[in-house]
Formats: sequence, C-alpha cells, structure tokens
Amino acid sequence: MPDFRDVDPRELRLPPSRRQGADPAKLQSQIARFGRSTAGMPPIEVFEALDDVLVVYNGVTRATRVAKLAPGTTVKVEVVGRVRRAFASDPKVGDMLP
Repeated sequence: MPDFRDVDPRELRLPPSRRQGADPAKLQSQIARFGRSTAGMPPIEVFEALDDVLVVYNGVTRATRVAKLAPGTTVKVEVVGRVRRAFASDPKVGDMLP
C-alpha cells in the first residue's frame, strides 16, 4: 500500500550521490518551465531512514525548486522503502539552497 505524506521540502535529506544538492543547470531549467508551481508535479520518492528522517531517492531538483521559490509550501512524497542507516546528520535540501 503506498505511503504518501506532505512534507516541507527543506527538511528532506540529500542522498549520498547528491550531497552537493541539485544540479544548477537542471534547477534553472525547471525554474524556467514550472516556476513556483507544484501543479501536476509527481510525488518525490523518498526512503525513511533508521532515525525516521526522509531521504530523497528521486526528486532532489523538484524539492530544491519548491524549497527555494515557495518557502513554507509542502510537497507530496511517496515513501518507497526504509534504509538501515541514520541520516539525521546529513545535509538537508534547505542547507544547500543556491
């Protein structure tokens, strides 16, 4: 059964492969195409870590765009699994905003 939640994108943890945050070129492209809008945006896929924080699996750029342009707006995420590692000390999307 799918597990959907509404969360603040600034609080999502970045995955090890994207510690530096969203790709700047891809972010600019999304900003130009979609701006602040979340209409029609697919859910961001996340894993729930051992310490209950959510780690982005697919959607770092979307989370960054919304966090940057629409602070305080929540986004829909889909929890696609759990990981057996703590991520609370890892950087958040909000920590890496350009």
